[in-house]
Amino acid sequence: MSAPTDPTPENTVRSGCPDGPLLAIDASATASAAVVHRGQVLARFASTETNTHAEVLTPAVQQVLAEANVEARELAGLVAGVGPGPFTGLRAGLVTAQTLGFAWNLPVFGVMSLDAIALPAAEDAFRAGVEEFVVATDARRKEVYWAHYVSVGGQFQRLHGPFVTAPSDVTPLPAYGAGAGLYADILHAVEGFSDAVPDAGQLGLVGELALRRGRGLMPVVPLYLRDSDAKVPGPRKRAGTGAR
Repeated sequence: MSAPTDPTPENTVRSGCPDGPLLAIDASATASAAVVHRGQVLARFASTETNTHAEVLTPAVQQVLAEANVEARELAGLVAGVGPGPFTGLRAGLVTAQTLGFAWNLPVFGVMSLDAIALPAAEDAFRAGVEEFVVATDARRKEVYWAHYVSVGGQFQRLHGPFVTAPSDVTPLPAYGAGAGLYADILHAVEGFSDAVPDAGQLGLVGELALRRGRGLMPVVPLYLRDSDAKVPGPRKRAGTGAR
C-alpha cells in the first residue's frame, strides 16, 4: 500500500495550540454542539431530528456552555463542521458558528464532518486489525456521502473524498456510519457504528488535535457536493393572462 497522503487542501487555516476550551458545532446531519478541552468532551448536545437545526442550535450552545461551566470569554475558538451535508442544515450550522465567532471575537475553524466519525472508527479499526475503512452517511436520493481512510496506530488519515455517490460505488471496505447501516445489504457495515452520524463532541476533538499538532484545518466553507434542492420560483402569471 502506498504511503497515505495529506488530504488537506492548500487553502487551509493554520493556528497554534488552543489555550482554552473550544466550542464545536455540527449540523451536517442532526444538530449538535459541544465544548471540548484537553482531549475531553466537557458537555455535548445532539438533536434526534434532521430538520430543526436553526431552532435548536442557539439554545444548544447556551446549554453546553452552562453544563461545562465555561463562559464565552474563556473560549479559544469555535470548530464548525463544514459537511458534506444538505444545504439547509450546513447553512444553519455555519451561520451560527460564524455569527458567534464574530460576536465573541473568536476564530472559527472548519473540520470535515465525516472526520468526526473517523476519529472513533480509526480506533475501532486498529483494534480489529483493519488498515483501511470508509465512513458513510445518508445523503438522501438513494446516495451516501463518504470518504476513504487509513488507520495508522489508531489515528485516522483521510486518503480520498469526500464524495456523494450511490452506495454501490463506495470502495468495498469496512464501513462506519449511518449510511452504511441504511444500505447494509450493499455496504460492509461495522457493528456498533451503523447509526453513527457526525457529532460535535468528536468534531471538536478532531479540531483540537489538529490545532495542537499545527496541522491545517479547513476554511469555513460548506461542502455541498451537489446542488441545493431549493428551486427559484418562476415568474408569476398576472391575472387574466392565462391561456385562452
